[in-house]
Amino acid sequence: MATTDLDTIIDRVEALLTDSGNADWSTAELTQAIRLALSELSTLLPARAVTTIDAVDGQYEYSLSSITGLVCVTEVWYPYLSTDDSYKLPHAVKWRMLDDVTLFLDVDDDPDAQYKIRLFYDQVQTLEGLDGATATTLNNAEKSVLVLGAAGYAALAKGRDLMNEVTIGSDVPQGYMDWGKARLSEFGQRVYGLSGLDVESEDSRIGWWSADKWDE
Repeated sequence: MATTDLDTIIDRVEALLTDSGNADWSTAELTQAIRLALSELSTLLPARAVTTIDAVDGQYEYSLSSITGLVCVTEVWYPYLSTDDSYKLPHAVKWRMLDDVTLFLDVDDDPDAQYKIRLFYDQVQTLEGLDGATATTLNNAEKSVLVLGAAGYAALAKGRDLMNEVTIGSDVPQGYMDWGKARLSEFGQRVYGLSGLDVESEDSRIGWWSADKWDE
């Protein structure tokens, strides 16, 4: 069986926990810890994605329920055609969400079916092999942060489990919990740092409003 990104991350979490033989944490427990860390990472630092949907004559409302992992729409271009240079240019328009999955295209003229609607959106991060995901959206820096968060969650869970073990000294579970909290604190700081870098890089880009970019 081919190795997935989930397998690789599990190995890295085991190494951080110094438990490569799974003496203290099972693969299932580590998978759950990775799931928790990935969920938090997705909330604080979602992946960016883009897609197109078909415009419909005279229709202003569009369901986005088929977009897997949609967190929020960030920008909408209309009219858009990938085969026509004139309509590949950014045509950002007004829009709003009527509910969690219904986009309202706020344009003056009736939408025309000959065009596409291009959507830029945030989506949940995925890890190949986890919960049926076939691809990974994380970059290398985000994978490293995920390992840190997963190790923290795993240590916290182990500390809680050991609190009810009468044969275990009270300092042992507390040690796990202290270590886990420290890793999660570092996890949060590093996610925040990556999020800040992401914003800075976006601010340094040429905006879609820069005509010079399209005059070349």
